[in-house]
Amino acid sequence: MIRANLDRADIRGACLSGANLTLATLIDCNMRDGVLLRAGDKGDLTPYHKNEATAGMEKATVRGANMSGAKVLDSVVVQTNLTDSNLKNAKFVRANLSFSNLTGCNLEGIDFTDANLSGAVFHGAVFTSTTLDGADLSGADLIGAMFDSIDFSKVDLSDTKIAKSLKSVDISLKDILGSHAKWVKTNGKEGRRAIFSKNDMSNQNLSGVNLSAADFSLANMKGADLSKSECLMADFSYCDLRGSVFTRADLRGVKFSCANFSGANLVAVDLSDVMISSRAGGGEWRSNLDNAELRGALLNGSNCRNADFTNCDFTEANLRDADFRGSLMTGAIFTGADLRGTNLDNTDKRGTVGLTKIFDDDED
Repeated sequence: MIRANLDRADIRGACLSGANLTLATLIDCNMRDGVLLRAGDKGDLTPYHKNEATAGMEKATVRGANMSGAKVLDSVVVQTNLTDSNLKNAKFVRANLSFSNLTGCNLEGIDFTDANLSGAVFHGAVFTSTTLDGADLSGADLIGAMFDSIDFSKVDLSDTKIAKSLKSVDISLKDILGSHAKWVKTNGKEGRRAIFSKNDMSNQNLSGVNLSAADFSLANMKGADLSKSECLMADFSYCDLRGSVFTRADLRGVKFSCANFSGANLVAVDLSDVMISSRAGGGEWRSNLDNAELRGALLNGSNCRNADFTNCDFTEANLRDADFRGSLMTGAIFTGADLRGTNLDNTDKRGTVGLTKIFDDDED
């Protein structure tokens, strides 16, 4: 059922256990628990099949699916892989999603009232205006999850995993950065690579620091200052970078896959590709921002040549005078973006949203 179109379908009571629904669209689909009944001789209602399989999506693969507005009330979604799926405004009331993988999911407006989310993984998931009244998040992995306007007062958060504070690390930030600088300078012969993965780095001042090849994956970098820093080939995948500052930073070859840059300042940054030495295999290493959230971000005057912006959301972003030549832009959203002076020559624009009017004006 890969790429299946089940928009607005009524599949109440259906058993999708173990199904592969990768990249499927299930917009406004009715997937509630249900049982087919028949009338008995005395007018009583009994299940049509006494030994029918349990309804739901237990152990299914639903990666990258669009389930916005879907109704999954009272359903069994245990150990299901929902990685990078869009669940905006879906209803999972009383659903059982225990031990499911919701990494990178859009959970905006979703209703998890009385849902069982115990042991579930939410790396990089975005909780915006999400309803969690009575939800069980015990033992859930919330490292790298992003929260906005969430009420946890009626939620079971026992034994949840959250980002570690730098205060819990035995070595100081200054010493970590010093060791990393030596590691970079000696090509790994001395010092040690900086690993900030899954740490809380919010509001840290890293301006002007050499962070090349450092690992910030799943870190909370909200409000951090990395202006004029060197971050060649660093890993910021699934990172919370909302409100961060990267002004004039060297970001060549960086991995920002599924990162959230909403409201971030990336004015005059360099996101172009970087040449790899022949000793390391040679070739060009492009910056990867696939599925990144850049709503309201500032990228004016930035060098974004030959980068991967597949499925990026540039809604209301400032892209004025930015250079995207040679980049992959498939599926990107440009609604309300400032594109004055933006160079999109030789880019792959298949499936983009918000560019039609601009092209029409150019043709005139």
